[in-house]
Amino acid sequence: MGQALRAGEVFAGYRIERLLGTGGMGEVYLARDRSLPRPVALKVLGTAVSGDLDVRARFQREADLAARLSHPNIVTVYDRGESDERLWIAMEYVEGTDAGHVVRSGPLAAEQAVAIVSAVAQALDYAHGAGVLHRDVKPANVMLANGPHARVLLADFGIAKALDESVSLTRTGDIYASLQYAAPEQLAGNAQVDRRADVYSLGCTLFHLFTGELPYPGVNSAQLLHGHLYLPVPLPSRRNLALPRGFDQVIARALAKDPEDRFPTCGALADAAKLAPSQQVPVPSAVRARRWPWVAAAIAGLALAGSAVAAAVTLLHFSPSAPSPELTNDAAVQTACSYARVVSTYDIKSAADFDTYARAITTGATGDWLQHWNDASANLRDTLVNVQAHSEVRDAQCALKSADSGQVQVSAYVTTAVTNTTTPNARTSVLQIILAMRQVEGRWLCNAVNSAMPDATATPSAVTSTPSVQPK
Repeated sequence: MGQALRAGEVFAGYRIERLLGTGGMGEVYLARDRSLPRPVALKVLGTAVSGDLDVRARFQREADLAARLSHPNIVTVYDRGESDERLWIAMEYVEGTDAGHVVRSGPLAAEQAVAIVSAVAQALDYAHGAGVLHRDVKPANVMLANGPHARVLLADFGIAKALDESVSLTRTGDIYASLQYAAPEQLAGNAQVDRRADVYSLGCTLFHLFTGELPYPGVNSAQLLHGHLYLPVPLPSRRNLALPRGFDQVIARALAKDPEDRFPTCGALADAAKLAPSQQVPVPSAVRARRWPWVAAAIAGLALAGSAVAAAVTLLHFSPSAPSPELTNDAAVQTACSYARVVSTYDIKSAADFDTYARAITTGATGDWLQHWNDASANLRDTLVNVQAHSEVRDAQCALKSADSGQVQVSAYVTTAVTNTTTPNARTSVLQIILAMRQVEGRWLCNAVNSAMPDATATPSAVTSTPSVQPK
């Protein structure tokens, strides 16, 4: 065995009609029930993984755990078995699509996103009450049924876990959840994962539906792990300017790194989301977004490389844009990108090197960012000189994020290679930065910097390098 099932073929008593989709675990077919006049979604374990005992056990447990659940917002499991040495599960067929497919076309309206997540929250709270964690909540597992009685259904309990289970089926070092939506405690291998991990994943799903983007985009597992474990919680209203800012606080709490700071249940998250457009939702102080002075972010970048500090500066001088009657948004983006390169490029061997770098920074700065720099620079000088900090820019990609009343926000993704005395081999990382550019006396200057970087005091070990990423 090993070939895909063909239309008209009978497998385990079900007549195959067509292939619905494929994945790492196998295929899903639309089939006709052998004894009842109803369509089914027939999930068949792929032959490539059929010999893996752990995968087989998880596949069987998907049916066993889902069979415990009977809820209008959960896909029903009808039967399971084995035929021709291939495991299968017969499930309710949902005619429609999934939220993952819908969001590829862009953000959903806020009320639609909240309605979908509220239905999923009901399903998850019911499952938790029945002693089952889903552990892989994501838009692709949220089915949207067509018809006059459109429904939202949660599917795929493939890596679900019983809350009272003491033996894990997950291999040491393996993570089966979708990394784009997984809670920090899942990624860290914490055995004490509870319902708040599903709260986190549901929050990531809501963020994706609100913005059309992942909360922590990345091109590989290292970047995704780093984002969930160490980066500040992003604000959805900065990714979707039409979104009420009250939702920022909902996401901040749902995606808190510490489970204790999250909503206690998925229903509580949904209730807060329903209230968000009209009132403020309290957020624990521990999860409030921090504004990161740029060099503090750079210092944290070296923690990524296994060191206490990050890189800082070359002797590249920054020349802000000359006065011009045409202060276009394109000019703001170009100026911001040049400034991002300068601030990310450094070679600090002495105090004089740092002073030269500082002059380049302040020449292009104004307002809050200039004040942040002046407050931080005295402490940074000795640190950067002591570690002989060096960084060079490998790539910089910038794009207009928003423009309003003389201020332009620019998203910058800067790929740097950094070294210092404790990390002589260059380590590559990506800085994701939002620069607010303001018109001052006929030129664009940087007024604020928000960098998606970890705390400078963090000591992450899961990530050692992050290759270049293109902006979305």
